[in-house]
Amino acid sequence: MKPTRQEQILRLLSESGQLHVEEAVTRLAASPATIRRDFNQMTEAGLVERIRGGIKLVNQVDLLPFRAREVKNANEKLEIARRATVFLSEGDVVFVDGGTTTLQLAHSLPPIKLRIITNSLTLAAAIERRMMGRGPWEVFLTGGYLFPGTGLLVGPSAQYSIAQYHANWALLSTGGITEAGIFNDNEHVVESERLMIKHADRVAVLADESKFGHHAMRHIANLDQLDYLITNRRTEASLPFEHLQGRKLKLIYTS
Repeated sequence: MKPTRQEQILRLLSESGQLHVEEAVTRLAASPATIRRDFNQMTEAGLVERIRGGIKLVNQVDLLPFRAREVKNANEKLEIARRATVFLSEGDVVFVDGGTTTLQLAHSLPPIKLRIITNSLTLAAAIERRMMGRGPWEVFLTGGYLFPGTGLLVGPSAQYSIAQYHANWALLSTGGITEAGIFNDNEHVVESERLMIKHADRVAVLADESKFGHHAMRHIANLDQLDYLITNRRTEASLPFEHLQGRKLKLIYTS
């Protein structure tokens, strides 16, 4: 699916943090009036802040609306999701949490029968759009409180629902990875992610290179509770994890 112009603008912003009208006109082959209109709409939506002659990302990337984070490192996230689906087999039951990397699974699922259990309305809708009533996948939503601006179902009802299932796999996103484990900035989903880990046979965490070496606010799980870390490339931040190879946890690169 071709990205919209505003998605392209967000990708350009992810490169340098700022974008001026003149550069956007050149790189996107659009008129100055069109670019200014996009900048105004994105500012009103809270995706960006205005600066003289252009726009910039808001200060805290983790606080960006979901749509803004979705397009950051989008190609890398898609490749990570594709690599994760190699593990899936016909008839598997799969927990998937709500994150911008796990969202790419909607575009990567193999054409085999799968049952997807998720707390993400965004993921469920993306899978439904891809199926168009004909796909081999069944989608189960957890229920719960719809947390504003995230598309995530959270709270005791969501947790109770997850605890009723058993899955072959849990495919999870994360806000940060250190040798102390994996972390999330949204404390409302941490308990749900912990339950997905507890009730799954195997656990794979999907994370682009930017997540390695960084803490987030809430601890989700220790590394020995995971089976795979799937990321896009080998970096200095990921090197400390390679000594775990050959034990339970395996580190997998897409390139």
